[in-house]
Amino acid sequence: MLLVMSFLAVPALAQIVIGAPPADEDFGKYLADHQDELGPFFTKNAGELFKLGVPLAMSMMGGVIIFTMLLGWGLDLLLARGYAFFCAPAYGDWKRCVIYATGRLFLSFLYTCLMALAIVLSLGLSHAFAIIGIVLIVLLLVAFAAQIVWILYLYRTSFSVSILFYFVVVIAHLIAGLLITQPMMGSHAPSIATNFIDRAITPRLQAEADTTNAQLAKVKTSRDATKRKVAELQSSVEQSQAEQERLRQKIEEKKNSDIYILAQIVKVRAAGDLASARDQLAGFPSRFPGSPLAALAHKQLSEVNEQMAADLALKKQQEADQARADAAARADLLARAAKGQVTLSEMRQALIGKSRAQVSEVLGTPSETASDTWVYTPQMITNPLTNEKTGLKVYFSVGIVQGVDYNRSGQ
Repeated sequence: MLLVMSFLAVPALAQIVIGAPPADEDFGKYLADHQDELGPFFTKNAGELFKLGVPLAMSMMGGVIIFTMLLGWGLDLLLARGYAFFCAPAYGDWKRCVIYATGRLFLSFLYTCLMALAIVLSLGLSHAFAIIGIVLIVLLLVAFAAQIVWILYLYRTSFSVSILFYFVVVIAHLIAGLLITQPMMGSHAPSIATNFIDRAITPRLQAEADTTNAQLAKVKTSRDATKRKVAELQSSVEQSQAEQERLRQKIEEKKNSDIYILAQIVKVRAAGDLASARDQLAGFPSRFPGSPLAALAHKQLSEVNEQMAADLALKKQQEADQARADAAARADLLARAAKGQVTLSEMRQALIGKSRAQVSEVLGTPSETASDTWVYTPQMITNPLTNEKTGLKVYFSVGIVQGVDYNRSGQ
């Protein structure tokens, strides 16, 4: 019956850990309706719930295990008698069968105690579920070996036949255990599950809900404070935007005021753009009719007109002076050229960059002409190094004088 109880312990324990519904099925219905919300809770607390559920499962199965052990003793006695009758007739007396059944009962009790002790000691460890599973597997393997040795010792049958008999015993115990254990455990499971739910699951759920509610309250408070801060900032931004718009409108109004426009016109006048200043001052009265600055604008216009007239007279005077200076320079150049006293550098300075018409105006008609060359044979220039007097060659490119040189061919 040791194997039977080991197999039955797992579903019984799982039934308690996951929270079997009470008799009225209210909690079971609640779990079914809220399994998505409660899933994270059971996942997070699976280890702790397992540790709490194991003692309950063991206490529930204590009486069941004792009853099934005693019933298993009688079943072992009958199975041993049948096994001896067919496979070991020489050892088929009832005394040996009683010894076999009693020995199996003692071994089952011993390994059951060891399993219970291992489970209790493993509950305090961090990976209790895995450790308990390993311990149960090791103890079951040892129990399996001990049972085979016990059969070999009593009935002297072959190893394969002994293993086959033990599997028959296990199957028989499993069937009997299922038939007996399920009703016994089923009658006690609802009350134990309800007690487990009230003591283990419900307080944890309540604590989890309280923690979640407290966190939500903090988040809500923080969220409300953030909303208020955002609203304040938004209001401040809107006020700033409104203030900027008012300032922009005031600036635009100032820019379109008569005093601002007149000040800008004065700046234009000071920059030397008299024509633009005159035009703007002339249009000022029509742009700002009735302005108190109209007289000042008229005065500014008069001053600009006077300044422009003075500048124009000065310009004409300068142009006349320049013309007289140019004429005098040209007359001096021609007078000295007639005497052959002009140097080549002076002639270059006077002619380079001028057009054909300008050259004709200065020197007159050339003696010879070609496509890009004019020749003056009269001895106009002198070489200061040799005092040699020669004519003049003028070279054009695109109608403009590019070079001037001695003309020695006319000597």
